[in-house]
Amino acid sequence: MEKEAKEAAHVTEEAKWGTKLMGPPAEPSAHPENQRAALWSPRGDDERPPYVLEREPVSRGPGGSPMESILDFFNSWAKKAEDLAHNIWHNLKTAPSKAEAAMGKLSLTAKALAEGGFESLYKQTFQTDPTERLKKTFACFLSTTTGPVAGTLYLSNVNVAFCSDRPLSFTAPSGQQAWSYYKVMIPLIKIAAVNPVTLGENPPHKYIQIATVDGHDFWFMGFVHFEKASEHLLNDVSDRAAASQGAEHSVSRVTT
Repeated sequence: MEKEAKEAAHVTEEAKWGTKLMGPPAEPSAHPENQRAALWSPRGDDERPPYVLEREPVSRGPGGSPMESILDFFNSWAKKAEDLAHNIWHNLKTAPSKAEAAMGKLSLTAKALAEGGFESLYKQTFQTDPTERLKKTFACFLSTTTGPVAGTLYLSNVNVAFCSDRPLSFTAPSGQQAWSYYKVMIPLIKIAAVNPVTLGENPPHKYIQIATVDGHDFWFMGFVHFEKASEHLLNDVSDRAAASQGAEHSVSRVTT
């Protein structure tokens, strides 16, 4: 019984790193692990919405435990590690589960520090406007047909973007297996609605649905602070829409 329990726990922990396979965004019901991921905290030819960025193959797939690369990083950045560990621990104290939140948090924070901070990491990961500035980041999962993708949701004054924590596998046009980070970028002006959704009880499954003006849906879950993420997304999309309408009115008054 004890061995079986340990094996089951190991499978659960492995699952929380998210799927290893590329798949188009989908509703949570598309894969059973998507619905389970709503309770977690972070840490072929597909018809992809235009907001899913082109796959950029990386030199190799994820090898070994993600913790190994984190430990290597800390060994080479010993002077900064103490401050980093203090900040991480401070953030994790308020999370529902330290172990679950740490999985996504540690690797992301280590990478951000290596790249010069979250702002720099965001601009190196995505093509951004010179005036664009990063406002918030949230560790979460993206719902896809192949299961939940663990990663980070970035909120800037221009876009909502998502990048997976690790490369995922897909079949290249050549037929060979390749690996690429899963990236999504949605301009705020293209977002029609942000819908916080809570399903079930004890415990509730919480999702944030982002619907675009051209009929595409993206479902995110597994937020450490679901209410805070919902609030920031709702407010920023609303503010951007109001600013855009104000600009249109100004132009119409000038032309009439």
